[in-house]
Parts: sequence; structure tokens; C-alpha cells
Amino acid sequence: MASGLALAGQASAATGFGLLPAAFATAISLPAQPGCAGAGPATGQLAARASPFSKASAILGGEPSQLERIMRQQASAASAGLAPAPASPSGPAAGPTGCSGSAQFTFSQPAITRMAPGLALPRPARTVGPDDFLSSRRLPVSHTSFDAQWARVSGAALPGGLVRGLPLGSENGGQLARIKAVNVWANGRIRYAEDRDLYRKADFWADARTTLRRRAGDCEDIAILKMQLLAAAGVPRDAMFLTIARDLARNADHALLVVRDGSTFWLLDNATNTLVDANAAIDYRPIMSFNQQGKWLHGY
Repeated sequence: MASGLALAGQASAATGFGLLPAAFATAISLPAQPGCAGAGPATGQLAARASPFSKASAILGGEPSQLERIMRQQASAASAGLAPAPASPSGPAAGPTGCSGSAQFTFSQPAITRMAPGLALPRPARTVGPDDFLSSRRLPVSHTSFDAQWARVSGAALPGGLVRGLPLGSENGGQLARIKAVNVWANGRIRYAEDRDLYRKADFWADARTTLRRRAGDCEDIAILKMQLLAAAGVPRDAMFLTIARDLARNADHALLVVRDGSTFWLLDNATNTLVDANAAIDYRPIMSFNQQGKWLHGY
């Protein structure tokens, strides 16, 4: 497809490592750029409002992605089985992440709507290697439709003078302390805003300097800012991954930063100040990741 990931060949070649997400298994591009509806701890009643368009459909020329079609079919077939559930812990993100394709959500406490049993996506125990995270295996690919955007934002390092006065954690505290400090600082200082509101575009990855200047961005902008702040604080770039994932609890696309510290991969989410072990986070199904060394699909 014109705007999707050029991954059909790579995806089929990689299936020997495990099952790929449905959108790739059918040689269809993934639902494009995630758009997040909120950032940081917040309160409010669960509400959804239809957006004029989704980022996925905008990138695909107005057509819904294959994943969106599948999900709509599932939702239609099981609409009688869906019912609101009492508030319960929802996984790593307790605040409003709702990275929306066709709707935006504001969450109060960790209130969610549970899927009917027939729609629940099983997450059985999987064997993954020491370099994998989010219960998936990373499968290298050579090209994606986001390469130009990734090259632009990943190469736009923050000047040392710009970050010197920011509370990025002391050198004496160690790398984990710096990771925590950057996550908390970015979540508290950067206001969530959609690309269409900030840049009048359906899909735009802002570099870290732009996000700092505007003090606003969506989930991938905040994750990119965290990556550049941590790089300025001395965290190796090859230990950080910009990951696009599906939030299974909220049925929405999302972007996260995953950072390796020793043998542990930590999940940095714009919806919570708490670092979460990326291999213990069961509410996210990763789709693809980028870092200095390459790009990957996630297989299951």
C-alpha cells in the first residue's frame, strides 16, 4: 500500500521466529502513527468522542487499516457481550493514555471497560531472549514508512546547554535514577496535544527541541523527548527503543520509550511516573521499535 510499511517481504520471511501481528500476517500495513489522547495523571469521567479522522486512515488515504477493520468486525460481532465493569487496576498506565485511532478517551482513576471473554487477547507465557521485551521477539527489518521521520528526530540531539539546567538526576544516583527523573520531569512538563492541533497534520513526529519549546506533544513526541534527554544525561542510545504498541486495555495505539538498564528493560509511559518492567507489562502488544542500531517488528 502506498503509505504503509514496506514490510510484506520481511514479515513473511520472519515468520519462522513466531507469529506476527495480524496486520502483518496478512501482508497489510500496520495502523499508522499512534495518537495519544492525554498525558500524565489526570481525573475525569470516562468519555469518548468521535474524531473527524484517525491517523491510520489519514495515512492510508482515508481508508481504515486492516487492523481497524478486524477490530470493528470483532466489536460488531460481540457487541452484545460487552459490558462496563467496575473500576479495577488496569496495568502500567493509570492515567489517560487512550492513543486513539477513531476516538479519544479521558480516564478517571484506572476505570476501564473490559472486553467480553471471547474478545480477550491471550498472553500466554512466552520464551524470549535477553535482548527482547514486552513478551515478544524483535525481528529486524530494513525499511518502514516511518524511516524519514525517525531519521529526522533521532538525529536531532539536544544541545548540552539546553538541558544542563534541567533536573535529570545526579551523576551519583546512577543510570536508573536518571531514567526515573527524566520520566517524571517530561510527564509533568509536557502537555498532551494532537498533531492536528499543533502542526495541522495527521501524522508528525516532533524533534525533542520542538517539543521542549512548545511544551506540548503527543505520545511519540514525549517518548522522543525522553530519549534525547536521557542521551544528554549519558544513557547509551543503543539502550533506548521508541516502541509503537497496541494498548490492549484501552483498545488504542500508543508510543512508549523502552530503556535497558543492566538486564532489565524499563517502560517509560507518559501516563504514569512509575517505571514498569517491560517484561511484566501485559497490557501492551508491541508492533514495532526503533533505535540507533536498527528497526524491528515484534513477533509472538
